[in-house]
Amino acid sequence: MIEVPFDCQRAWDYIDEIYRETDKPRMEDYSKATGLDSFEPVIEDDISRLFKFLLNLSKPKRILEIGMSIGFSTTILALAARRFGGTVTTIEINESIVETAREAFKREGVSDNIEILVGDARKIISELDSEYFDVVFQDSSKRLYPVMLEDCIRVLKKGGLFLIDDTLFPVIRSSNEWNASDRAIDKFNNDLLKMNVISTILPIGEGCTIAVKL
Repeated sequence: MIEVPFDCQRAWDYIDEIYRETDKPRMEDYSKATGLDSFEPVIEDDISRLFKFLLNLSKPKRILEIGMSIGFSTTILALAARRFGGTVTTIEINESIVETAREAFKREGVSDNIEILVGDARKIISELDSEYFDVVFQDSSKRLYPVMLEDCIRVLKKGGLFLIDDTLFPVIRSSNEWNASDRAIDKFNNDLLKMNVISTILPIGEGCTIAVKL
């Protein structure tokens, strides 16, 4: 058999083109509609597609998101959960971005499915009930990932999905060039293996981890 080198970028471009018409909303269009020039990064379209697929399988009623930004991922989660009567509780520390997100939620028709909690996620999540959420999505400051890990698992129901963005930050740079975020993500990736979950890291976007609480 002749081995042909696999071009990941070519594959990603092909997949993006295949799904371009069905990926609604798309990240670029959603971002432009906010009118903002700068904001905290949001999930890519391939991760958005993955989340819609996973939520259609798990049919969650309660979703917790940590790190809302302009609300693109929040909207994707809410659109998927709405089919099953589900809601999204999202935590955001930046008060200035909240109104922009609210306007976007109105535009996308998901306002009734989203609750926004403004403040420090470390404090807020520590006060949430244990085993309350069907899905937890972590996309806050990367330095907080290992700090909040135990609470993220605690508030998640058994059998629930734990979704984490940007978990391949450490491979973007060589280890001697790691910054605080890279070191925190590396610690988180290793600490997650000690928790009562099964997990895998997918090389899409800048890395997406999927874990299930046992």
